[in-house]
Amino acid sequence: MTKSRPERFERFFADWPAKVLSLALAGALAYFFQMNRLEERPMSVPLTVVSNNDFVPASQYPRTVRLVLRGESNAIYAVLEGDIEATLDLRGYTSAGVWRVPVRIEKLGSALGIDPLEISVDPSDIALSIEPRVVKEVQVVPSFRGYLEPGYELAGFALSPPRVEVFGPAGVMEKFVDAATEPIELTGRSDNFTANTKIALRDPFVGLLSANSIEFSAQVKKAMVFRNYQDLEIGFVGLREGLRMNAPSLSGSARVAASSAELEAFVPAPGALEVDLSSIEGPGVYVVAVVPRFPAGFDVESWSPAAATVTVEAEQAETRAEARR
Repeated sequence: MTKSRPERFERFFADWPAKVLSLALAGALAYFFQMNRLEERPMSVPLTVVSNNDFVPASQYPRTVRLVLRGESNAIYAVLEGDIEATLDLRGYTSAGVWRVPVRIEKLGSALGIDPLEISVDPSDIALSIEPRVVKEVQVVPSFRGYLEPGYELAGFALSPPRVEVFGPAGVMEKFVDAATEPIELTGRSDNFTANTKIALRDPFVGLLSANSIEFSAQVKKAMVFRNYQDLEIGFVGLREGLRMNAPSLSGSARVAASSAELEAFVPAPGALEVDLSSIEGPGVYVVAVVPRFPAGFDVESWSPAAATVTVEAEQAETRAEARR
């Protein structure tokens, strides 16, 4: 005999508390079974700080955070580091002080479509000091690596631009006076050169507002060493025929600059200091200039005497005849 509809409803709802409990237990068992099938994968990702235009970090903070991904094996191992972003968002902090800021996790790319996926982060929040943001223009200074060729030196340089704009927390910027470049290679150079380099900001709290491209132009010259020479024999040249000089041999001194290698190889010869007598036309007493005659590359800083007094006489006929013989 077919049961009526009211009887079927009564039968269905009979002992309903027990039936609901059974369904809940079944759901819990299914959940725990599913959870037991999930695996964990550790991962480290960079920690990005987002700040406003008024305040910036002024204390150390971890540059990476550790994540643990929990999900099905084939899904969590397909997640790339770039698919999960960890952020400290400081845009809502509008006064200086020490704040405990939560680490925010955002899923990107392939991580968006994974279910189930649990992500835990360590640390979950970070105590961070923030200070007012200060912008400042500072001098650019070059840094070097290596040495020029032996015997050469850096005579001068120019930087373009010579100054850059940087920003950072007030306490740091108060002491920040210049910005160094990345090392400029000097090894093997013996002539003027131009190189492109960048600013190397070694303080993690300081950022660069200007374009990070610096042109370095160098003037390279021989490294000059000074040496004093004494008792240099003065040479007399250009005296016209029919005249002779009536004077004892003269000597002088000179202070000379040249490269160390050139100075080591140089041996002064007679005539390192010279007097030109070609302008004298007849006998008499003359004051004539003494001129240094050193090899090319030598820079004569000073010499003495600067002038010499000479007596010129007419040459006797018999003396000329002997000279011809």
